[in-house]
Amino acid sequence: VLSELQRLSTVPDKEQDARKTLEFVRNLKTIPISGKYADDAITEHVKKHGGMVATIDKELKNKIKNLGGSVMSFSNDKIVLES
Repeated sequence: VLSELQRLSTVPDKEQDARKTLEFVRNLKTIPISGKYADDAITEHVKKHGGMVATIDKELKNKIKNLGGSVMSFSNDKIVLES
């Protein structure tokens, strides 16, 4: 997931949000995930353990919230927390 954010930080319309997210998550606990699809591993972790997920993916945000997890993202230079 972090590698995807690094890739997005080179895409002009995603660059600002991706860079801010990478900088912010440096100080947060991250978990190793395995499997082919990161979203599936993330939602499975939230099902079992709860937690907060930092994402700008709208579909993943909805899945996390439906599972009772919390979501952190950036919007207009502000941190947005959703549950």
